[in-house]
Amino acid sequence: MSGQAHLIIANGEWPPESIWSTLIAQATCVIACDGAAAQCFENDVKMDVVIGDMDSLSEHDEVRLNDDGNVAFIRLVGQEENDLAKAMKWSIQQGAESIEVFGIEGGDFDHQFAAVLSLCEVPFNTRIHTSQSIIQRVGKSPLTVHSIEKDASFSLFAVGPAEGVNLTGAEWPLTNQTLSPGTRGIHNKSTGEKLHVECMSGELLLFLDR
Repeated sequence: MSGQAHLIIANGEWPPESIWSTLIAQATCVIACDGAAAQCFENDVKMDVVIGDMDSLSEHDEVRLNDDGNVAFIRLVGQEENDLAKAMKWSIQQGAESIEVFGIEGGDFDHQFAAVLSLCEVPFNTRIHTSQSIIQRVGKSPLTVHSIEKDASFSLFAVGPAEGVNLTGAEWPLTNQTLSPGTRGIHNKSTGEKLHVECMSGELLLFLDR
């Protein structure tokens, strides 16, 4: 699976079909986190891998997957990290070049928050897709968003202290700023066709509105 675009489907609510159907069409490996396999069945989505501790996978769905014969089961136990983080680490180990994620919405808010923070726990070329936004981590490697429409809304938040933050292509740019966790950075707007974010130390999360 080296060099592939992996898609991880978490065991939460899915965004609109216009979003997830495009992600599935572009993926070369589709991974369901545990109980997300049930929603894949409901939406006729073909899975390549089911991963997690399997505590949310029904016996009926497990039988269906076994009967299929083309789905790999990766059982990873342990409560130190959630199934999404486990799936992300497994994808990286398999040589994925990029990881897209959806299915984090709904349910307890702490689960949604943990899913977003997994971007920092497993630093990699990963994007989380929700009904309202695309979420990406920015660390020492700069992030450039190309082909962004003028006046597109976005928010940029620090996860812990972030120093040497530069933001260009925004209505409210930043130059060598230090950001701390808080509300600063909410609801900015792009000014052109390219948005560029970088920081010398620390981590940022970029929420780009759809």
